[in-house]
Amino acid sequence: MMRMMLEIILLLTESVLVSSYALNSTVQCERFDKERTMKVRAGESLYLPCPNSYCFRQTENSSYVWFRNLSRTKQMEQIGTEESERVHFHQSVLYILWLNLNDTGRYITHWYGEDDFCEEYETVVVVYEEFSMDLLYKTEPEQVISGIYCPVCDEEEQQGTFVWYKNFSLIPNQESAPVLRIRNSSKQIEGIYTCVCTWEHHGIKHKSSGSRRIVIKEQTINVSPKFSLPINNSVVFTDVGSEVILNCSVYFGQSVCSQCSIHWEKDDIRLHEVDGYEQKDRKIDGTLQSLLKITKVSESDLHSEFRCKAQDSYEVVFVSVTLKSRASVLSVIVACICTSLVLLLLAGGLKWFALDLVLFSRQIFVKLYRKEDGKLYDAYVIYQRNNLDEATSKTVCDFINGSLLTVLESYYGFKLFIHGRDDLPGEDCMNLIETEIQLSRRLIIVLTPGASSDKSSDSPEAYDLQVGLHQALVQGETGVIVIQLGQMQDYTHLPLGLQHLLCKNSPLLWKDGESSPNSRFWKRVRYQMPVVSSFQRSSRKESLKASLQCQGLLV
Repeated sequence: MMRMMLEIILLLTESVLVSSYALNSTVQCERFDKERTMKVRAGESLYLPCPNSYCFRQTENSSYVWFRNLSRTKQMEQIGTEESERVHFHQSVLYILWLNLNDTGRYITHWYGEDDFCEEYETVVVVYEEFSMDLLYKTEPEQVISGIYCPVCDEEEQQGTFVWYKNFSLIPNQESAPVLRIRNSSKQIEGIYTCVCTWEHHGIKHKSSGSRRIVIKEQTINVSPKFSLPINNSVVFTDVGSEVILNCSVYFGQSVCSQCSIHWEKDDIRLHEVDGYEQKDRKIDGTLQSLLKITKVSESDLHSEFRCKAQDSYEVVFVSVTLKSRASVLSVIVACICTSLVLLLLAGGLKWFALDLVLFSRQIFVKLYRKEDGKLYDAYVIYQRNNLDEATSKTVCDFINGSLLTVLESYYGFKLFIHGRDDLPGEDCMNLIETEIQLSRRLIIVLTPGASSDKSSDSPEAYDLQVGLHQALVQGETGVIVIQLGQMQDYTHLPLGLQHLLCKNSPLLWKDGESSPNSRFWKRVRYQMPVVSSFQRSSRKESLKASLQCQGLLV
């Protein structure tokens, strides 16, 4: 009866194990054949993340199930999540605390994601009772080493403090860091380095260790031959029948190897004991030098390629030298001078026509340059209207109402605001000035010679200048175009803000007779103006042509 009860209990246990292992059995897990092996020491604790980095990090919208198949029992069992258990897991990390020999076995991770996604990973854990050479992490021998990385407690996965040992003896004056810095890399640092990481889990401190054997390889010096002379593809100018000496100097390192050598060739023929050519070699420390003396340069030499070849135990390298007659130098000089002249002409032409190119590109790419900013006018014109002598007043009137309006508005389609034409009688002059300047993209300030310097600050022409300078200098919202009518001795009578603008950029000087829309003066004005739409430009241009034809002024 007792035996039957025991068999029933065993069957129920196996049934529970099978049902546990078959959790989420409706989802077929993709198994990866590559398995990871962890070799650890008894008495320590193991922090075992999922072998796949994505499996370890992408814990959101994911679930995990861990199993183990111990070597002692040969049975598969599911691992729980109870923190009080010595072996438990939390999402993608398995904790095996205070390892013992019975923990040796296979540990399996099932990672479940969205859309019936499941992957299976396996880790083999081998527990050693004492230190064994099998516990060493693999490290390749190196010639130079600057630091030793701790193989446990990855900083991105697990935080902890570190203590380092060399050949199982505590290293003095060390810092708690996952990398042990090595100052002098030599054979003396060879040995077994052990990193002991202390980490905390639920208020209890645990330890994990990892060891590496550091081996320093013998340093071998292998320096490729380096040519000091001559420069590759260099040219030596000489005359037919004259003597010339070619110098070849090659550095092979601190010491020249027994297989190292250099020699001269002409069209792949070695110049050794050849009539007309003398070669002398010498060695200076790690440098070999070969002097080739051509006793009498021939026409054949001028059409041949001379090579200096350097050879060590690993490779053969060479540089080339050609001889040219001095007479051919003249053609080279003439070609260089002609090329320089052409480049100068091109640079000068580009500089002269740069303004035309910019204006032409604006016409083609008008949509690229034109930006809708909600402003009504392309420019607000500021000029002195009072306190002028009769001649100056006539000059200003002819320029404002004649050339400026004809070229900018009628011919090129810009929209200007001009006092006396665009303001209405009875309007508040001060408010009008502030509003219209804010609605303008540029300020055109017209300077007149002989203008009075004692203008009242309350006059409209002084106030619009004050407001315009404030917009341009303080707020930086409006560009300024300064046009000067005639010559002026100095600008000391002008406001300081306007003097500041004139120090940065010289004014555009207008001269009588520059009424042609294609003159240099109007091109410079257009360059500083905003881009006008192609529709405005074409419509106003046609109206101007019709007007001029009617007046018999169109040439």
